[in-house]
Amino acid sequence: MSTSKSQRLVNLVICLRSTNAYLSADEIRRMVQGYDDCENEAAYLRMFERDKRELRDAGVPLEQGASLAHGSPAGYRIPARDYELPEITLTAEQTGVLAVAAEVWREGERSARADGALAKLTAAGIDPVRDVGTTVSVEDPAELATAAVVAEAAAEGAVVTFSHTPAGATESSDRRVEPWWTGSRHGHWYLVGHDQDRGEPRTFRLIRMSDVRLGRGRRTAPVPPTERVLALLDDAVSRLNPVVQATVWAAGGRAAELRAMARAETPAHRFDRSGTDLELSAPLGELSSLVAAQGADAVALRPAELRVRVVSILTAAEEAIR
Repeated sequence: MSTSKSQRLVNLVICLRSTNAYLSADEIRRMVQGYDDCENEAAYLRMFERDKRELRDAGVPLEQGASLAHGSPAGYRIPARDYELPEITLTAEQTGVLAVAAEVWREGERSARADGALAKLTAAGIDPVRDVGTTVSVEDPAELATAAVVAEAAAEGAVVTFSHTPAGATESSDRRVEPWWTGSRHGHWYLVGHDQDRGEPRTFRLIRMSDVRLGRGRRTAPVPPTERVLALLDDAVSRLNPVVQATVWAAGGRAAELRAMARAETPAHRFDRSGTDLELSAPLGELSSLVAAQGADAVALRPAELRVRVVSILTAAEEAIR
């Protein structure tokens, strides 16, 4: 099977980038897949000259020097100092846009908003197909659509309007926020930005936002440094979903996931059943959901806030069944 032109050029770049020595034309012909398609040496040299010209036109720093090969004075290489990109520092909103773009691309089914965000990234010279150094996931498609809108607003310096329902509340309120960043923490997606109505930075769970739209307003507050934005996020997450040191009783042979998380176990006979007291350290929200999912096979012993959360989940589930 013949090698395509694009594949051959990629192979050539990899070959010339992977060596510090200058490779002769003969060495390159032997090493680069695609040149073996040439019928003779003259055809290969013509193809090689065209490829060198295309690489240079594309900005690839093809360097020429003395080859170590006997009888071949000319050699070629791509010096790392001229080819490698310098360290890239992204702003908070750029990081959020990249994370959303990577997730949208991975999901394969993109909304019109997401397509617009990806187009802006491409126009700015950012390739959303590349690995952005983080793995993100969105379980709820609505959350993904929200993230795309927020990312677009952050990139354009625009305002987003939405209805927000706080945890434990039944009624929502309308909000106007200038997004600075959107991304995930511990499997949940958040928006960090300047709340125009409150006049201060606020953090929101995307899952608690609905009817999210690009507003007509523009950014009025300066965007803080990335470190400050992420510190605001971490502070909000620690308050909304703090890591707790907990003791949970699990019935014998039950609650395998909780047992896998436990750092210590003590046999304990409780509630007229044999079982184990598990010592755990985990975010309050996730731990309460895991305990509640076990029903009568797991009981939160401490702290009090974990017991309250578990009872609240079970009560809500019971009311939903009625």
